[in-house]
Amino acid sequence: MKGISGKEWVLLSEKVKPDKDLEEKYGHLIAQILSNRNLDENIFDNKLKNLLPYYTIPNIEEGAERITRSIKKGERIIIYGDYDVDGITGSVMLYDFLKRAGAKVYAVFPSRQGGYGLSRELVEEFSNYANLLITVDNGTTATQELKNSKIETIIIDHHNPHDEIPKALIINPKIGNVPDELKEVSSATLSFYLAAKLRRELNIDFDVRNYLYLTAMGTLADVMPLNYLNRIIVSNGIRVINHMIKHNTENSYGIKALVENIGIKGDITSRDISFSIAPRLNAPGRVSKTIMAMNLLLSKDERTARMWAKRIEEVNSYRKYLSDIAFKKAMNSVKGQQSKNFLVVKMEEWVGGVAGIVAGRLSNILSKPSAVFSMGKEFATASVRGVEGLSIYEGIKKLSHMFVKWGGHASAAGLTIRVEDIGRFEKYVDEVFSEMRKEEPKLYIDILLEPKEVKEDVLRSLIKLEPYGEGFPTPVFMSHPLRVERAEGNTEKLVLRSNQGVHFVSYNPNINKKLINLGYTERRIAYTVDAKRRVFNLVDVEDS
Repeated sequence: MKGISGKEWVLLSEKVKPDKDLEEKYGHLIAQILSNRNLDENIFDNKLKNLLPYYTIPNIEEGAERITRSIKKGERIIIYGDYDVDGITGSVMLYDFLKRAGAKVYAVFPSRQGGYGLSRELVEEFSNYANLLITVDNGTTATQELKNSKIETIIIDHHNPHDEIPKALIINPKIGNVPDELKEVSSATLSFYLAAKLRRELNIDFDVRNYLYLTAMGTLADVMPLNYLNRIIVSNGIRVINHMIKHNTENSYGIKALVENIGIKGDITSRDISFSIAPRLNAPGRVSKTIMAMNLLLSKDERTARMWAKRIEEVNSYRKYLSDIAFKKAMNSVKGQQSKNFLVVKMEEWVGGVAGIVAGRLSNILSKPSAVFSMGKEFATASVRGVEGLSIYEGIKKLSHMFVKWGGHASAAGLTIRVEDIGRFEKYVDEVFSEMRKEEPKLYIDILLEPKEVKEDVLRSLIKLEPYGEGFPTPVFMSHPLRVERAEGNTEKLVLRSNQGVHFVSYNPNINKKLINLGYTERRIAYTVDAKRRVFNLVDVEDS
């Protein structure tokens, strides 16, 4: 069975049988979903005491000791965070805690024009101003930038290391022998662990569990897999954020103002963070100044928080506007690249802040990995996005000798290259990806469930299984053939009406283009359910 998305449908309930004890305890639906993911009831045990101890993280004790010395000696400390949500939340956490500890601490963020990570000029400037540099969500690949550095540096990061590592104290679980699940944590989680260790070291009367909402946001925004460790972080973080908003607790003003502006009603879910909150916190770093997001999260009164929330909403609207313009230009520029295995788009410098969004949309619509370059006079910076079943990181790693700097994950990467080398990159990257084997995309469906059967018991089960995210996706259901027709909408958002009285919403432009011309038809539907809002989200439609 195949969908109009091109994905082969795999009905897991035909291949996996749920554990009987699990079924008796939690019911068939939950038992089936957990069995499909090869998990058991331990996922419901999200107590913080089950977190791995801090000493399992390499260099964290040495890092805490060095920071403690710096505070006691009255040294100046600079926190240099990344401009995405993971870098922002990790930086906010450490900045707030170090301020509470009486440190002379300053937070700095890069601009998109300057590119990701450290530069030699920045390191030299920091050396003239401070005694200790702490990077958050960057630094692991800054080998050359820190080679002759005069400032002591602590790197808090989770990105993949290159063959040579920088001259610094590196707190990165990808370097060293650690449990597998610790290798997939966010930089915000590493910052949380460091804050917890510093609290003990400095004997500060503050409950670092208040920072869990920041850690959850960093984890979800950076699409970290929801393994056992990350589920504990995210579950407790969401609990903290909902408690903060309801009770107006300390440091709740910023996030509360943001949530009110978005219009989220009731309890926050992982979906709200991933699709509504995180994009807005990302927006200032894309098209304005990252410090705006930090100022919002650190707001100490309602008036200040509302002011920053309003400004961020305006910046987010501007980000959408720029993204749409850049995407249209990018689509025009790839018209002649149908035969290529890897799409390369060269655009003006202003595109830098939205290049990742544009590359992601290109890859999603055209089903090919892509790089969107922001062209400067001497250097060009690219955001690279992949497709399902293909590792971007492993592919561009083979061309890393051409890059001034680079880094990333399996599905996304960033790189800076000299303008004169882009032609060679374009040629060789296509060759590299022509040789890489791409797995055929599949849609894994949990269980056959008619939409009309989604009653209160099903909704309660779906809420119990929260949080959802990478590695623990929202359950996908399949219907028997339904008569469906277009109710309203366009390629951006389409609503289908079914003969069961259920409306399905689709935000997938690829699928929507096909559905608009489908007419009145009878087909199986693959869908998910937003249990909180009782919305049926269309995932795919059976191909004829």
